[in-house]
Amino acid sequence: MSKKKYERQHTISMHRNEFMDVSKGPYAALGGPLFVKKILGKAHYLIQASDSFYHEISPACFEATVARSTLIDTDTVKKKLEAFNEQ
Repeated sequence: MSKKKYERQHTISMHRNEFMDVSKGPYAALGGPLFVKKILGKAHYLIQASDSFYHEISPACFEATVARSTLIDTDTVKKKLEAFNEQ
């Protein structure tokens, strides 16, 4: 049986002041702990890990969370994300 190779993917972690700095890119709260921020023109999905810390999650994780969550209003998340992407 062969082992799968997993490559480490770089993720972004930000303190609140850096996250909310619009000069580094626009951001939006999507609902629950989910946020999105454009960095260098690319949308990054983040969760609010604490009152002052945001941590990036992969697009696959974000999509799975939105698809399967029973606690987050996923329709609102989708609408807010669509509005954010239209900016």
